[in-house]
Amino acid sequence: MIRPSLDAEVPTADAIVDALVGAGISYVFGMPGGYTGTLFSALHEHPSIRVVQVREEAIGSAMAEAYGRLTGRPAVVMGQGEWIAGNAGQGLLEAMLGSSPILVLTEMSDGGPLSHHGYYQSGTGDYGSWDAVSTLRGVTKRVMVSHDPAQAVQHTQLAIKHSLTGEPGPVAVIYHGDALKGTVGPGSVPRLYPTAAYLPARSRAVDGEALAAATGALRSASRPVIVAGNGVRVGQAWDSLIRLARALDAPVVTTAAGKGVFPEVDPLGAGVMGTFGTAAANAVVGSADVVLAVGTKLAPIDTADESTQLLDPAEQILVQVDVEPLNVSWTYPVDHALIGEAGYVMDRLAAGLAGDRGERVGGAERVARAGESHGELHGVEFTSDEVPFAPQRTIRILQETFPEDGIITCDAGENRLFMMHWYRPKAPNSYLQPAAGGGMGYAVPAALGAKLAYPGRPVLAVCGDGGFAMSVHALMTAVQARLALTVVVFNNNALGWVLHGMGERAVAAGFDEFDHAAIARSVGCDGVRVASTDELRQALLSVPDRTKPFVIDVPTSLETSYRDIVQSLAGNRWKQGE
Repeated sequence: MIRPSLDAEVPTADAIVDALVGAGISYVFGMPGGYTGTLFSALHEHPSIRVVQVREEAIGSAMAEAYGRLTGRPAVVMGQGEWIAGNAGQGLLEAMLGSSPILVLTEMSDGGPLSHHGYYQSGTGDYGSWDAVSTLRGVTKRVMVSHDPAQAVQHTQLAIKHSLTGEPGPVAVIYHGDALKGTVGPGSVPRLYPTAAYLPARSRAVDGEALAAATGALRSASRPVIVAGNGVRVGQAWDSLIRLARALDAPVVTTAAGKGVFPEVDPLGAGVMGTFGTAAANAVVGSADVVLAVGTKLAPIDTADESTQLLDPAEQILVQVDVEPLNVSWTYPVDHALIGEAGYVMDRLAAGLAGDRGERVGGAERVARAGESHGELHGVEFTSDEVPFAPQRTIRILQETFPEDGIITCDAGENRLFMMHWYRPKAPNSYLQPAAGGGMGYAVPAALGAKLAYPGRPVLAVCGDGGFAMSVHALMTAVQARLALTVVVFNNNALGWVLHGMGERAVAAGFDEFDHAAIARSVGCDGVRVASTDELRQALLSVPDRTKPFVIDVPTSLETSYRDIVQSLAGNRWKQGE
């Protein structure tokens, strides 16, 4: 039996915050505004939830997206309706497309009985007002609108449930002004119960016959490959992935969004596949007779626009694992569909394959052979001490110096492609990039979210000078919240992807020269503009000992272009700069 949660009248805002506590929510990211002031005030009495003030809502949503993707748990993004719907939209879009759980709590600034006359800032959708529901519906998994205090409490509980159930994602609750007024208690309708009763339980279900058939297909394969996507990360299933890879003795290739779920320095780690992946990873996938795809929709960017040189259902047996049935056989028809949580299903597969190596060619041997044939970690750019730095040189030094347990967050643009292509994560759940929505200005706030998720691990953001400029105010939050993260700025005075895509007819693609380290120092961070590879190496070696935010400005050459890493099997549109 589950007893009601209230035996006395309490303010509605307090009951909503109690619901957050009951769900184990640890963080609220945002800025008070509109009717949310009562919710922020209610948090004053709940020290178990840390409120991190942001200077702009997009910073909060990116922090929550990274926190949710790394931990599988939602954080709260909270603030006034129009600025949550507008400014926070980028992080919410990334979360919706990338399946990161977020709880969005906002309001409608409705103006009560005058809302239908275009009340100032009102988001009711009436004439003269903006439409909060339609706006947030485009960047969230679901929107709930609360008109009544008890409904507001229960909507908050159900929104947490929906953010975690099935394929995770951001869920928004919009409170009408009246919903946050007054009290709730034992006589409220609907009756209120503890939040824990609404939360989804971990599923331990998978179709037994389908599992046996898929296990048989993998057991009889001679060249199996595992393709791991972001669903492995969101499902916290990287340890299960490692166990399965060992049991199957199969190479692990990741999608762009899945990069970091498997250590690429492992002998079975083959790297990222697809349009901007590596030739070695694509060769491993293309030569496979059985492909096991886990936690990925196998989107066009991952399959080089569905190139049959990479995946071909007519020539390969495809096995797909996903928690969301709609994702299975969405891009390709598959021979074996396994619906369930990634970790549980992979553990069942590993148990069924234990001790049976069959006639399979060794996975590490196949990875090594592909690396020798298609090696891309060579060339003068990786060793040159010339300034400005080739991006390959910066990445090589980062590879050599950054701690194994550290977390790297990347931004959008060429810098992300270069990191995705040449940096090799050393541990699972150690690398994050915006590979779903893919907006600029992600890396620094994502690093804030990562540092809150794992306070004891070094965290480093890699971004271009364009993305840094979009998120420099996140450093103020880092200073104020005492979060010692590091930022490496690939400073090439340009929007690299735009500049190289436009070629000789480039417009609005270049920047004046700015000293980003000096900007960082002006807001209370440490900062250095390096002038040699030795200085860069020393700066990176100091990262684990830093006690406040640290910005490393790296003068970066434009000689390397994204076109240099577009794979030969990719569609012509990428080679032509689209």
